[in-house]
Amino acid sequence: MEDSVKAPSLSKAGEAAAELKVTANGTHVNGETSRWTPSSWTTKPIKQDVIYDDRAAVSKALAKLERCPPIVTPTEICKLKERLRDVALGKAFLLQGGDCAELFDYCNSDMIEAKIKLLLQMSLVLIYGAGKPVVRIARMAGQFAKPRSSPTEQYNGRTITAFRGDNINGYDPEERNPDPSRLVSAYFHSAATSNYIRASLSSGIADLHSPLDWELGHVKEEGIKAKYETIVNSITESLSFMKTVGADSAASSLETVELYT
Repeated sequence: MEDSVKAPSLSKAGEAAAELKVTANGTHVNGETSRWTPSSWTTKPIKQDVIYDDRAAVSKALAKLERCPPIVTPTEICKLKERLRDVALGKAFLLQGGDCAELFDYCNSDMIEAKIKLLLQMSLVLIYGAGKPVVRIARMAGQFAKPRSSPTEQYNGRTITAFRGDNINGYDPEERNPDPSRLVSAYFHSAATSNYIRASLSSGIADLHSPLDWELGHVKEEGIKAKYETIVNSITESLSFMKTVGADSAASSLETVELYT
């Protein structure tokens, strides 16, 4: 099918991705390569690929994404690799938490802060109990797709495409056709979430001097709350002693943490 609209200019990686997105599901293999390239993923078998009807719309979305800045920087990636090396060597503990699949509606300050605080609480307990650094990885800022056991489902006597996540189609039965513009929406929701996480951390949300500010509204068991508050009180007393003797005057690590997404 020839497109009447001229597709935006794409890189070779983008062209490979666009070609893949309009071919038959799950069988597209261009040939194996031992060297990684931005398009080498297109040579691998795909079990739950998404097929779009409009080639021009796919190219337009991919061209837009190629022009946008990366959501994470190479420095952040290298730092995480170093932290994961420590985890593999038994020098640190890995904590990963978040949603199975995010919705675009989750991109709001209250929900983002709640997840940050929960991870901070969990890491604080792990550090206190294990005596090791904790590498925090949040399943946030881009977890918009979800695999399904079946590509379709029955709705009011008709077969419709299964909901595959906000970056593919909508939950509303009338919005189930895969829409490539949602890839661009996913980018901006991911960027907004990542930026708010960074801003919250730099603004002191993770300050170890105020761990009780992280709230425990999600904890129903009073005994668990009491145990957490005991840990917090012990840490607070230690920090108070350090402040008294001037040992924490340059300890900026007490005011923020590393949180990867």
